Amino acid sequence: MKYLTIVRHAKSSWGQPGLADHDRPLNERGKKAAPAVAAFLHRTYFGGSGSSALLPLPDKLVTSTALRALTTAQIMRETFALPVDSLLLQSRLYLAESDRILEVMRNFEESWNHVMIFGHNPGMHDFAEHILARAHIPKMPTCTAVIMAFPHEFWGLADWNEAQLIGYITPKSLERRFPELYAGISREDGDD
Repeated sequence: MKYLTIVRHAKSSWGQPGLADHDRPLNERGKKAAPAVAAFLHRTYFGGSGSSALLPLPDKLVTSTALRALTTAQIMRETFALPVDSLLLQSRLYLAESDRILEVMRNFEESWNHVMIFGHNPGMHDFAEHILARAHIPKMPTCTAVIMAFPHEFWGLADWNEAQLIGYITPKSLERRFPELYAGISREDGDD
């Protein structure tokens, strides 16, 4: 079985007029949300803080080259204490549509059992909607993580409508459930 976690980049800044879209950094909320979501994933799913692991740690974190996605991936890599070479840049993921994300995934090395992809909407949300067999993802606000499992052992065989949803984590859901731990990581109206 293969596991895939897709993550939409954390909230980015629009505060620098003239800055290319590719080079936009995370804003303050994004800098809070990325480590919060990473800590939750690590503790809840990957066996961090001495808990039992439900899933293996990711073998690779494959990210869009955009600064906001790369920074989100780097924060998560550090939280999971993964080696530097576990982070891979993939220029094809920058503003990728769902078909391109599927192509990237089909080319993962078969030795990887769990991979995280960091990218952008609307492609990430469309990908989740098409790849999941019996689940619906209502939306993917910034820094949302969707964890899924595939029913076979080969990335190259991955296709639409076959993944099983394991987890759907948004900053708003963490803030509502654990306000003492995650205050200020999402907008009050929950819409990003």
